[in-house]
Amino acid sequence: MIRFPVVVMGVLAAAIGVSAPIPASTPAPFDGAWMSCETYRGAEICSYKLLAQRGNRLCGVQRYFATNAYYEQRLVGTVTGGVAQIDKICGDPGSDTDSYCPGRAPQDAAKVGWAPSKERLFQCRGRLFSTSSDAPPSCRGVTRDMGIPRVRSLGGQGPQPEDRTWLAACAAGRE
Repeated sequence: MIRFPVVVMGVLAAAIGVSAPIPASTPAPFDGAWMSCETYRGAEICSYKLLAQRGNRLCGVQRYFATNAYYEQRLVGTVTGGVAQIDKICGDPGSDTDSYCPGRAPQDAAKVGWAPSKERLFQCRGRLFSTSSDAPPSCRGVTRDMGIPRVRSLGGQGPQPEDRTWLAACAAGRE
């Protein structure tokens, strides 16, 4: 008989437009924005990864600063057991790739298209780490200030609109 009052309350709530909160789904572990900033010669320099995880598929855009320049890249990977294997990457040639993304290469570019990657992403203490070592990722020796923290927003640091469009298409399986 306890069901009757619950049903009546549910009907009354629906009739007056009140709805019960829908439980939030657990976000995919790599999904979201990750960014760290530091000061270099008086300027704020920020590196980020904006990742979209749908099931075991991971797509992302990243920017990092090295040798006095920013490098921007796109990546596609597979998440298994808490580790994201970056399967392929393209973008500004640097330490992560030597191949420009299609449609973004200068006319004299030596390589255009996707290049394979050995990079793997993993998390420790709520921060994002990467490795290209063959050893299993480990949180041993990781301190609180290491890695890249998750952020709510990239603010003005975020990717260009064309990269955001690509990221949405990639997450939907249309890279």
